[in-house]
Amino acid sequence: MIYRIGPGCAPAIGDLYTAGPGDTIVFLHDARERTDWLRYWQAAAVAVFRGAALTVVSA
Repeated sequence: MIYRIGPGCAPAIGDLYTAGPGDTIVFLHDARERTDWLRYWQAAAVAVFRGAALTVVSA
């Protein structure tokens, strides 16, 4: 599954904690505008440890 995180879109944070192999997490370039973006970043770190892929769009 592909999880996109941006100012107007984000999955339930629990879904990221359970993500793993075959899942991709995409932080859009403006994701840091979210007030809770650090919680999503932390959940993404757990998902990467479990085997998920992470992409950060910077432009």
